[in-house]
Amino acid sequence: MSNYKLYYGNARGRAEITRLIFAQAGQKFEDLRWEQDEWPRYKAEMPLGQVPVLEVDGTKIPQSISIARFVAKQFNLAGRDNLEQAKVDSVVDTIVDLMEKIIPVMLEKD
Repeated sequence: MSNYKLYYGNARGRAEITRLIFAQAGQKFEDLRWEQDEWPRYKAEMPLGQVPVLEVDGTKIPQSISIARFVAKQFNLAGRDNLEQAKVDSVVDTIVDLMEKIIPVMLEKD
């Protein structure tokens, strides 16, 4: 059985979809989080200098959507055939589009 470690700050953000996939699959994983002021300590260890990152048996994988798709495939949650996989991908891509529109609103100061 593989060992999974998910690296992200102490927030839902771009790592949450992967956490939800792990939960749906009933799969245990190490959820490694830190506060924003601790990020500089971790940044150099992360591929591309960004998070989320999923570590699988010592190999680090960057990019939130790549991680989510990988985890979904690992646990047979990515669709049974190419058509179902395309439908799943369209849901994921829609979520990404929504996040890109919502995040600036959430970060806006009154």
